[in-house]
Amino acid sequence: MRLRILNKVWSLRFAPNMANRGDCDAPSKPGKAIRISSSLRGEERLEVLIHELLHAAGWHLAEEYVEQFAADAARALWRVGYRDNH
Repeated sequence: MRLRILNKVWSLRFAPNMANRGDCDAPSKPGKAIRISSSLRGEERLEVLIHELLHAAGWHLAEEYVEQFAADAARALWRVGYRDNH
């Protein structure tokens, strides 16, 4: 799946056998991608997706900020009824 974030195009992939829950290539990298572990489900998958999207949009942001925002946003979205349709 291709995503546009701040006028840059990213490939979003759900990948098996990842060492981490997710990762994101630098915005300057040609052919950049966001990878999310395909083993994740539910609110955790949402949190990791938000986390990596935030890295894509704000590469300069501190990891602590990204972690806290992603957790808070995922919890809020989950509480209002967001659910993955897979």
